Amino acid sequence: MSTTPAYPRPKNVRDSERILPRSSAFDLWFRPKDFESERLYQRLGALLIKRYVPTGGDLVMQRLRRHHPSRRWVTSTLQSLCRYERKTRLNETIHLIGFIGFTVLAASKFAAGSLTAFGLTVALVLNLILGLWPVVLQRYNRLRLYRAINLHSRLRHRDRA
Repeated sequence: MSTTPAYPRPKNVRDSERILPRSSAFDLWFRPKDFESERLYQRLGALLIKRYVPTGGDLVMQRLRRHHPSRRWVTSTLQSLCRYERKTRLNETIHLIGFIGFTVLAASKFAAGSLTAFGLTVALVLNLILGLWPVVLQRYNRLRLYRAINLHSRLRHRDRA
């Protein structure tokens, strides 16, 4: 299977450079790297976590839409897509800070002798699941958002021409 995106890509221009201009040093971290793809994050379990996330995963939204059919986190407007892209950055930052902080805390407790090797292993596994795995979901969502933003921009420019 090919990892080629389903949208046209001009030669010598990465997706991350076509979407939004760089506005801060943080963009270097948040913008997709050349090796990143939706398929990579699907293989890392993004769709599994997306299904069960308690703050808007597939199961939560499915249940919510039974009572509020028009309820959406993001719509197809450019403003909504960009707002949700910023939200993925915030969520990723929160999870990364928590992951690093909890890793340092667990390591210091282990070094001080108040945490056994088994306790450290459990703490680090839980930290990977609750701290780092959500980052996979945010990066996956951001790749999809960039594709939607690019499509929206192309359609808008085509309509103006």
